[in-house]
Amino acid sequence: MANEYDDVLRREIVTTRVFDAPRAMVFEAWTDPEQLKVWWGPRGFSNTFHEFEMKPGGTWRFTMHGPNGTNYENECRIVEITPPERIVIEHVSPPKFRLTAIFDELGTKTKLTFRQLFESPEVYGQIKRLAGQGNEDNLDRLANFLAELKTKKC
Repeated sequence: MANEYDDVLRREIVTTRVFDAPRAMVFEAWTDPEQLKVWWGPRGFSNTFHEFEMKPGGTWRFTMHGPNGTNYENECRIVEITPPERIVIEHVSPPKFRLTAIFDELGTKTKLTFRQLFESPEVYGQIKRLAGQGNEDNLDRLANFLAELKTKKC
């Protein structure tokens, strides 16, 4: 008989990255829509934000524009925001998942743990191959954005 832990393992993608930037800077890149729309999404994607309320109960609606011209409509609800430590977002449009971003301070660096818990093992199975690489692309874009931001501030 499977326990709750086993169930989560069959529905969750976890990506971890250490950024050469202070936690406050990384957290702000997630909570400031002008910064977020620059780096959010896999390589080659761009974004149009329609609504962005970074507060519990707030809505984040946006269109991701794929490199092949396909538009992907997204709607999210902000569940929790604990500056500068944690953000929890429900992706309410398909595919449905809960995104938890945890920001750990490592001196002048930041460790980000990016967890996506999908609504079912079936949805996870359909998405995992694309989402795994997409998450890596997303965090690569964030790393590049933060490096550019640090260069501008120096």
